[in-house]
Amino acid sequence: MPCIEKGIIKGPSQIKICLLWGLAVLLAFYFLHFVILNSDTPSHGFASYYTASRLLIEGEEVSRFYNNDWFSSKVKTYVPGIYEIYHVNFPTTTLLLLPLSAFNYTTAKVLWTIFNMLLLFSTIAFLLKKFQFEKMWIPAVLILVFCFQPLYANFSYGQAYMFVFFLLVLAWYAYKTDRDLLLGLIIGFIFIMKSTSSVFFIFLLIQRKWQSFIWALFTVFLVVLLSLPWIGLNAWTVYTEKFISFVSHPSLSVTAYQTIHSLLSHITIFHEQWNPVPIINLPELGKATAIFAVLAILAFTTIRLFNSQKSDLAFSAFVVIGLIVSPVSLDYHYTVMILPVFLSLKLMSKNQSKVVWCVLILFIILIASYIPYTSPKVTEGWIAVLAYPKLYGAAGLWGLFMFYFLKDDFNARKEI
Repeated sequence: MPCIEKGIIKGPSQIKICLLWGLAVLLAFYFLHFVILNSDTPSHGFASYYTASRLLIEGEEVSRFYNNDWFSSKVKTYVPGIYEIYHVNFPTTTLLLLPLSAFNYTTAKVLWTIFNMLLLFSTIAFLLKKFQFEKMWIPAVLILVFCFQPLYANFSYGQAYMFVFFLLVLAWYAYKTDRDLLLGLIIGFIFIMKSTSSVFFIFLLIQRKWQSFIWALFTVFLVVLLSLPWIGLNAWTVYTEKFISFVSHPSLSVTAYQTIHSLLSHITIFHEQWNPVPIINLPELGKATAIFAVLAILAFTTIRLFNSQKSDLAFSAFVVIGLIVSPVSLDYHYTVMILPVFLSLKLMSKNQSKVVWCVLILFIILIASYIPYTSPKVTEGWIAVLAYPKLYGAAGLWGLFMFYFLKDDFNARKEI
């Protein structure tokens, strides 16, 4: 281990490093144990992806996937005991697990888990190298990764956000190294598979990445065009109708969705099933406030970052706002927050401000920790404003990026 040199532990600092490495290794084994236990377990999320891909190769009409009763009955055929719907995934999300659709569900999930584990370790190793963490920072960052609750949720449900995280890191690298073609291809591919990168079209425009913007649009167009013979045009029509109705659905007010839309809906919109005890019942005010808040954040971020060229902060800020302005960000979506968290730690590694350090640590804890924010004990009345820890942590990190790290007299303007 790095804390031992020639069999001797030297000094208090080396003892700290050794202890940190010991904890990192223990947590790594615990994480691996957790992943193995869940690798072949039937779960929501993966069941939806897998069923959609199986139905696609069997020739079923993709437009029917948006019929909840029909699709859930098909899920039970492949994954007994699991109720799952296709939600408002793009029709092209059916392509996500196509390479695994020939296997049975258990084998497919195990292979998907192995693939995602390889992505995780290679991506974290890549970031550690690029951010040049040294000494005690390396085990400290690894401890954070193996305590990161969204990562556990992603592997538990067999979700796709480890893959999205990997692609976003690859996009960040392409952005920093001026590989405009690669950047555009990745952003377009993420968008057409999971729509996660939609705000990055704005990012490409304000960064004057015209070629990347065009390549991203071309990627979307090409995937849609090539998949039309299997997916069909009608699937996109049905999806559009489903999406429009879904974004105003009262179920989005539950605290599982860690978003601005959910918070303001939970406060202001009564619904007998989904939100029986709001603070006030002013639904029009809630909807208008949510729209204003989202537009204000996008506008302020755009103005603030308009003149920042090749800024790590700019890229990370758009990762953050992509989560908080979306109406459907659940805990596993927050897996992609590892990149902004890494950046904030690197920027603070040489800063001595105890106040800012405490604030940053608080925001990271809110994002990374397991907090039972869906418990009925914290979802009714005024106490429900405390039931959005991940949203507050992400919004706080965005605030640090906008108001602290981007100050002219701070070294954050220097490239890492």
